Amino acid sequence: FVVDPGTWVIADVNEGAASLLGVPRDRVVGRVLWDLVEPASVAAAERRVRRFENGEDETATVALRFRRDDRPPIPTEVIVQRVELLGESPLLVAIARDVRERVEAQGRLERLARAEHARAAELDAVIRAMGDGVIVCGPDGRIILANPAGRRMFPDVIERTYDDILGELRDPDRLAPALGGHGGPVALPTRRGPERWIEVSSYPVAQEDDIDGSGETIIVLRDVTVQREREAVRETFIGVLSHELRTPVTTIFGAARVLSRPDSHLDTATRQEILEDVAEEAERLKRLVEDVVAMSRFGETSADLWREPVLLQRVVPSVVGLEEHRWPGVQFSLDIPSGLPTVMADPTYLEQIIRNLLANAAKYGGPAASVHVRIDLSDAGDEALVHVLDDGPGIEPSEADRLFDLFYRSPRTASETSGAGIGLFVCSRLVRAMGGRVWAAPRDEGGAEFGFALQVLRDDDGPSSDAVTTIGASEPRPG
Repeated sequence: FVVDPGTWVIADVNEGAASLLGVPRDRVVGRVLWDLVEPASVAAAERRVRRFENGEDETATVALRFRRDDRPPIPTEVIVQRVELLGESPLLVAIARDVRERVEAQGRLERLARAEHARAAELDAVIRAMGDGVIVCGPDGRIILANPAGRRMFPDVIERTYDDILGELRDPDRLAPALGGHGGPVALPTRRGPERWIEVSSYPVAQEDDIDGSGETIIVLRDVTVQREREAVRETFIGVLSHELRTPVTTIFGAARVLSRPDSHLDTATRQEILEDVAEEAERLKRLVEDVVAMSRFGETSADLWREPVLLQRVVPSVVGLEEHRWPGVQFSLDIPSGLPTVMADPTYLEQIIRNLLANAAKYGGPAASVHVRIDLSDAGDEALVHVLDDGPGIEPSEADRLFDLFYRSPRTASETSGAGIGLFVCSRLVRAMGGRVWAAPRDEGGAEFGFALQVLRDDDGPSSDAVTTIGASEPRPG
């Protein structure tokens, strides 16, 4: 859901949101988000939402139950993120995840807990099999039952009470749920060792004679560190993308306004200069979009990519020729032996890989850089190796592998050259999706080498299932 932060009016939704509500998109857009949510669910989320609206939090995670026509409401976990783009009013992006299965599982656990004395064996089997930590506390906070996952949640201490558990978490605002009632989920960081995030939820075990809610309470602990890290990557990506889009969009927008003015009296040279700026920034924008599209498709640990026979001696020179026009001060040279065998690759993505590596070498090498491209075969003859060599500032051997990480930029050059830290990550993912490998290394004579290897087409290769590979199937080796 894309929401106006002042009014909470829904500006747009994707098909997933419409499917969640079971109505067409046009019946959702224009409505107030809270009108689609059960009132009790809104009341429970008010505290977090107020902190978010006041600017105290950049993101907020709330539990909401969305209403649907003539059908039971859907419990969801909603992550709200503020997004600000150049020249646009701030918007809120709410990502809702259907948690019916989790709620049903927790509901089953509650029902089992109510009948603990009659079904102790079944309850014990269920909680022991759960990956989440499950702890049952008495009215005084004393732990009377814990599954193996709960005991392993904080391996360095022995927890005897609920307060001992809370003592392992940083909670200055006292957001942790209290005993005796429904509370959470609340994600809190740990105090000891490497920072982890633990999500805490509480569920009262109501007995027939429990009038004041002073009975036992089930505490569910989930390690959500990986989820938090993914959220952090998502937030970083939005920030980086917003920053990288600002320059080309601003340039193109400003140039278009100047050229469209009826009273402008621009001479031919000035007009041509403006048009060249527009073309350059449009090319930059196009390449950024290509990298983002490739990253969205191949950014996970596995993906399939169709491959076909390709001749590197045809693809590489054409890409180098295009880059020569884009970097007029850079000297490009080629060393391609005759009789190179055919490789298995996707031609479109292969061009994108070569463009990214050439642009990386030209950008960090400076306006008078020299970039040399060499192609040869591996000793076994089963791989074609493409080397992109530059005479720039070079790289440290210790950071060679990290250069292909998402958003990573070398501290030696990050302050001198702009960039998003996306291009080399995309190269790595695309090459591995083609069954190849990538590498980076400093050159003894100065500068750096970036390269990749692709499998040579064997005599028995053909358009079969062997032409599809999976990211991660081939790990990178030293170049």
